[in-house]
Amino acid sequence: MAGIAKIESITIDVNDLHKELKFWEAVLGAEPTADPPDFVTIKGSNLALQKVPEQNSGKNRAHPDMEVEDLDAAIPQLEALGATVIQPPPTEGIRWAVMADPEGNEFCISAG
Repeated sequence: MAGIAKIESITIDVNDLHKELKFWEAVLGAEPTADPPDFVTIKGSNLALQKVPEQNSGKNRAHPDMEVEDLDAAIPQLEALGATVIQPPPTEGIRWAVMADPEGNEFCISAG
């Protein structure tokens, strides 16, 4: 079945575009496609960052889900980049964690 549209990117609203871009470049291992002053996409990821004046005021209704090879190794690496753990991985069953980037935007990581 043909759809009406396709997702071009998922956009995260940020206050400090340069700080957030540095974080997401390191997480995804990719560079931005361009360097405009208020909006940037990251190559090969379908993730975009948009500078906005208002602060994040609560839980994100949508967030990126990412897969890592080794969850226990990835969490401290992400923390070293400025991420925080919001919900640590369960000890049994499907292993995943809820984290937040330096501005508090949530994302999930799971073991592949």
